[in-house]
Amino acid sequence: MDKNYSFEEPVLFTTGAYIQPLKVVDTRGNEKWFWVIKEFIDDTFLDGQVLNPSENGLTKPELLSE
Repeated sequence: MDKNYSFEEPVLFTTGAYIQPLKVVDTRGNEKWFWVIKEFIDDTFLDGQVLNPSENGLTKPELLSE
């Protein structure tokens, strides 16, 4: 199955965020739905440390830059 998405590390734990559904359609027309973060409203953690990631970015490193 061809797909235009992939799951990447790291996995973050957040105690508060606004989320919304996102529909992804692959090249064969198959739909898949995901929850995506629209806005963080509380602390987010990576390996037990507080992290303030961006809600979006053009690159993976931009997501983790504070």
